[in-house]
Amino acid sequence: MTTTYESQATGCYRTGTIGPYGDTLNTFLLNAILERTTDVHLHSTDKGIRVLYRVDGIVHPKVVLPWEKGRKLLNQIKAAAGLDAVRTFCPLEGQIHWHHGDSKLEIRVTLTPIQEHESIHLRMLRLPADGWNMEKLGFTKKDQQVVSNTIHTQSGLVLICGGTGSGKTTTMYSLASLLDLTTTTTYSIEDPVEYTLSHAQQIEVDERHGLTMHEGLRTILRMDPDLIMVGEIRDKDSAIVAARAALSGKLVFATIHAHDAAGAVDSLHYLGVPMQIIGSALRLVIAQNLVRKVCDCCGEFVEPSDQTCEVFTRFGVPLPETLKQAGACTECNGYGYYERTGLFEVLPIDGKLKTMISDGLHHQNLSQHLRSQGVTSIIQDGLNKVAQGITTMDEVHRACKFNPSSILVENSSQD
Repeated sequence: MTTTYESQATGCYRTGTIGPYGDTLNTFLLNAILERTTDVHLHSTDKGIRVLYRVDGIVHPKVVLPWEKGRKLLNQIKAAAGLDAVRTFCPLEGQIHWHHGDSKLEIRVTLTPIQEHESIHLRMLRLPADGWNMEKLGFTKKDQQVVSNTIHTQSGLVLICGGTGSGKTTTMYSLASLLDLTTTTTYSIEDPVEYTLSHAQQIEVDERHGLTMHEGLRTILRMDPDLIMVGEIRDKDSAIVAARAALSGKLVFATIHAHDAAGAVDSLHYLGVPMQIIGSALRLVIAQNLVRKVCDCCGEFVEPSDQTCEVFTRFGVPLPETLKQAGACTECNGYGYYERTGLFEVLPIDGKLKTMISDGLHHQNLSQHLRSQGVTSIIQDGLNKVAQGITTMDEVHRACKFNPSSILVENSSQD
């Protein structure tokens, strides 16, 4: 069996035989793929090259390669990505198009000098197995309907917010897949382009040659777009252009860093967009995070603790008699979890909310209003998924970064 990998930078093809004594890089990548790794880190240490896998969002140390084997692997990665094989003194980026049988993988390579050595990060980009399916991402039927109804209005700003690695880009692509892009002029500006979206014209930021996010957006507006996708709003100019494009009747999908829906409004305002423009342009906010799913093969049912019962009661989520906890088996490589799902807060912006946002309502007051109106928070969505046996309390604690005891004390003081 052979595997072909193509360097984006050079366009050359290299072929190696896979097997116990085959090409080091091919064997290395196959092992990472078998463990469903999304990120591979190769760190230089005194003892050799330390290999770490990130699987379902969690880093797992794997092995320390002796310097001779580690250096050979680093050189093969640099060659496959079209990077300079000699020692580098500045960060470099490349990409590998890796093909194995019917499988295709896009691997983004980032190399940086570390004292007298080098460190490499591989981002393993693969399309979701079910395509851009919102239900598979973890959206409830109710939220799917809200999202679909909103984006088919064909105008306004849709914000997808969350932390780094929370799946914002995947959600943005899923929203676009709900539309008929064959009859829509769709442009995206991304840094970098992570996936290929059929019937969309995708622009990659290239600041070395003057193509910034802001300039890309300005250019897109001259291209008669119906749908504009912004990989990430992170500066004042881009934020204002995106908001004004939405006001002009364009449909704009954009991601932004924020922990919840109310925080997304604050983030846009902190970047310099006036609250009046935010209130007028905004149509929908989706806040999200990712949690690991309990392995179906080894998950075990246990009775909830008293503290867990209190948390469920405090957030108004019905608690079943038993909850799932992680085990360990060969199917999940002993991790206890297999794949991930999203936790979501979906907020459609109605007339009353538009007025409240335009008037500059404070983050805390806006959050309280959303809870009073029955908008499910990310934590509540997480507890619902715990009750359904999809994930565990430990995962919701980790992803949402809250301590059950502190939440109980805080909420008790507000009563």
